[in-house]
Amino acid sequence: MLETPRLRLRHFSETDLEPVFAGLSDPRVVAYYGLSYRTLDECREQMAWYKAIEVARTGLWLALETRSTGCFAGAIGMYGLDPEHQCAEFGYWLLPEFWGRGMMHEAARAFLPHVYASLPLHRLLAQVEPPNHRSTRLLKRLGFQYEGLSRECERKDSHFISLENYSLLRSDPAARAGLCPSTLQL
Repeated sequence: MLETPRLRLRHFSETDLEPVFAGLSDPRVVAYYGLSYRTLDECREQMAWYKAIEVARTGLWLALETRSTGCFAGAIGMYGLDPEHQCAEFGYWLLPEFWGRGMMHEAARAFLPHVYASLPLHRLLAQVEPPNHRSTRLLKRLGFQYEGLSRECERKDSHFISLENYSLLRSDPAARAGLCPSTLQL
């Protein structure tokens, strides 16, 4: 488990199904996110995926909960770890009631050094839809470097969208400078 002053980053449990569904079915949360769910059964598959990528050592997603109340707040993770090239993708989401409080910045400052210390990871990629200014600001504050725009590279709903690309390398200071020591073992 990783802890920050306000958050606990922990493995997902069965009791997280409903709050994960609440987030990943909320149009505000998934507006710039790559997936959404209409039913609890669909969301159960997401929960199974969290566990499967951890077992396969191709990723790690952690639940975020508040230390003061134990409320589920969102999730943070990396996935698609390519062992040869030592790269993966970075993602995160928060329930709307936690937006604008700096919680994801706090969570990422603990999570990023942990994954760089625990895994054979050289590079993390984060992709952001251009209108998602909050996510862009977060990545820049975390030390991710803007690499450019992939024009109309994905289909979403019935149209193509472009994605901004940001990366964080193991050698970047932000990959090493966390808020707290890691006690989580993969």
